[in-house]
Amino acid sequence: MEPIFLGITQGLTEFLPISSSGHLYLLKNCLKLNYQVLPFFVFLHLATLLAVCLYLKREIILSLRNRRRLLYIGIVAITTFFIGWIIDTYLRSYFNSKFLVSGLFLINGVILLSLKSYTQKRSIDSLTLKDALVLGILQGLAVLPGISRSGITIFVLLKRGFKIKEAFSFSFLMAIPVVIGVFLIKIKELSNLRLPAVDLTSSFISAFVFGLLALVAVKNALINKRFANFGYYCIIVSLLVLLR
Repeated sequence: MEPIFLGITQGLTEFLPISSSGHLYLLKNCLKLNYQVLPFFVFLHLATLLAVCLYLKREIILSLRNRRRLLYIGIVAITTFFIGWIIDTYLRSYFNSKFLVSGLFLINGVILLSLKSYTQKRSIDSLTLKDALVLGILQGLAVLPGISRSGITIFVLLKRGFKIKEAFSFSFLMAIPVVIGVFLIKIKELSNLRLPAVDLTSSFISAFVFGLLALVAVKNALINKRFANFGYYCIIVSLLVLLR
């Protein structure tokens, strides 16, 4: 059951605004699983990447035909990798601090809970260089365990006046090059992954299926103005990390 559990965890936390890196910390330090968690999650990135590409296939095709949008996605990705590299290089040693992880989950929860009202006027085609740089910086901060990539990017898109559906789709569109990049950077970790084919297959399928379900859940939560409710979960997790 462990590979299926890991697949479900990756599928849900990669897209729900509850921090996949924070939950990776929980798996490594709290649940004491027997699997090599880090290389396993690197492998499962392929499943969640497939899920988001399938779910947003129409938006991906439209973006590939829009040079301006592709340019801004590229700017977001480059900025994200730069910020992520700085954090990973200089702060990685602090990532196992329960006080840091707890505090970041709390911050993520407060950010989500603050999203009670927002205007819905702007189209993604009105994206500016400033928008792209801000998104890239904030997406880079999601390297920190406890900060959600989808949560913080959707938050800033909505706060900057973008329409709900476009904020949703662009948040996950700009994640695609980042997920591919992270996979390529961490691919060497897969050399440590020696598991039966049945475990790899079951975990991949569960990550893919629950990734799709998570995307549907996020979109519905945004449309029904319940996205902020994920903040309560993050605050509860923050307390559990601190008290463990």
